Amino acid sequence: MRRIGHRGAMGHAPENTIESFEKAIALGCDEIETDVWLAGDTALVISHDPPPSGATLLSLDEVLDLCRGRVGVNVELKCEHDETRARRTGAVAAARIAARGETDVYVSSFWWSALAGAREAAPGIRRAFAFNDSPDPHALVTSARALGLWALHPNRAYVTPELVAAAHGASLKVNVWTVNEPAEIAAFAALGVDGIMSNWPERVPKS
Repeated sequence: MRRIGHRGAMGHAPENTIESFEKAIALGCDEIETDVWLAGDTALVISHDPPPSGATLLSLDEVLDLCRGRVGVNVELKCEHDETRARRTGAVAAARIAARGETDVYVSSFWWSALAGAREAAPGIRRAFAFNDSPDPHALVTSARALGLWALHPNRAYVTPELVAAAHGASLKVNVWTVNEPAEIAAFAALGVDGIMSNWPERVPKS
């Protein structure tokens, strides 16, 4: 099972900061999750919420430079109310990751259109669908396979044995978010999930 630091290690340091990413690396994470927005036409900036105009934010390149050769990165593609913008975000991010030759970096998103844009721009970049509801597992897996996804990223409240079995039957990984309580972490480990995102990633056992 993969130990995944949520926005770095945000239980220990401010989210999506160099300090938080360094803490996640120090805590032995296999990968970190971070949030990326498309600012303007090509700039990719790190922020969980929509980036304020004129704000100075970390860039995706800065985070990938920090993490390269040290820890994997799950780049969550963010967008608001705009399928076209989501698709563009996916395309720009995937193209940037591919151009850098990153092999331990992948993209995830709540937006199918962002994942489709990523596939069109850089088919070799792995993609994962994040969700916060209770879809039919078999319909979800069918859609995920049609888009050539690598993984599913369910909210912890919607993980079931049926979902895990359906995903694994289709060769899809299951990485759960955001799980902080040790008893719940143990329960998901027993279900056989592939990774757990946590604000306190040191609580997640590695295998």
